[in-house]
Amino acid sequence: MNYLVAIKTAVIVFPILALVITGPFILHQYHKFASIEPLKTIIIYGFIFYLLCAYFLVILPLPRIESVIHNPDWMIQIIPFHFVIDFIKETPFALSAPKTYIQAMIHPSFYVVFFNILLFVPFGMFLRYYKSYSIKKVIISSFILSAFFEFTQVTRLYGIYPKPYRLCDIDDLILNTLGGVVGYLWMLDLEKRLPKREELERLAYKKGEDVSFLRRITLFFLDLFLYIILTIFAKGWHPILNFIIYFTIIPIFYQNKTLGSSFLNIKITKTKNTILYYFRPYFIYFYYLLLPYGIFYIATIIGHYITYSNIAIIFYLSIVIIVFLFYIVNIFLVMIHKSRFYDTLFSVKLESTIKEKRIYTSK
Repeated sequence: MNYLVAIKTAVIVFPILALVITGPFILHQYHKFASIEPLKTIIIYGFIFYLLCAYFLVILPLPRIESVIHNPDWMIQIIPFHFVIDFIKETPFALSAPKTYIQAMIHPSFYVVFFNILLFVPFGMFLRYYKSYSIKKVIISSFILSAFFEFTQVTRLYGIYPKPYRLCDIDDLILNTLGGVVGYLWMLDLEKRLPKREELERLAYKKGEDVSFLRRITLFFLDLFLYIILTIFAKGWHPILNFIIYFTIIPIFYQNKTLGSSFLNIKITKTKNTILYYFRPYFIYFYYLLLPYGIFYIATIIGHYITYSNIAIIFYLSIVIIVFLFYIVNIFLVMIHKSRFYDTLFSVKLESTIKEKRIYTSK
């Protein structure tokens, strides 16, 4: 039952955690590979979900604080391989009696040991397949993760509880580390049937040679975020001056790149030798931010003159729908076209620099 509680809790928490890490994950992938490879993404997010499940298996279910008051101050088992003694003493297992095997296997002294090993099998598999760790690194990493789990128990959930409510057991360190090794050895055979990490990275780099829809949107918001940071720290400077510095002056001296486009391996180049090139960022942020804001602002002024509440509700709802459709249509157009009308208007082309970066870093 505890296993189900842990998995259910992980299912609830995972979407929240995924939402928090998705932004940094996207930035990291575009910075390193200039693209997001679906299989790699599934592996990473699957690993995160696994770690959540493992952690909740360690700490859940959480008892009421009053229920642990009478527990001993320390609950630590420091005798290595004590689980062997428990198995011999507590199970009806007899080597000469096969009918006792099943009874022994469903006894807690066996299946707790089995699940402690099983818990770390995915960890060893991931480290071998995705990180290409050696057996030595897998052993060390598995031991460290298991030690963290035991630390969580021995510190009474980091001091939240006045007394421990779970046993800190040295056998868990041994069994968890063994599970990591089992996962590593299993993956040695399994990885022969799976695409290699190098192949996934090669595909990611290949896809990164085009500036995708999501990469363009990421650039839009990353540049906006960095501009806001500049405005916050440049106190006393006018926001328009900061905009000119970030979107015009920096690209002039930085190979036609903003700080955001450099991080995402994108170069904004001229298709014609025209001064209109420098006005593109002003138009984009006006088009996607100020224009919708202006529509809402004008609608608010007009709404003050509407005396009937039902008509006012319909009017405001219509404005919201219009702005919503404006964004949906533009997102759709960005998805199906590599360039937009403003790219042509301002003689601009977005080019990926990931190939140049790979050539430079390989030297």
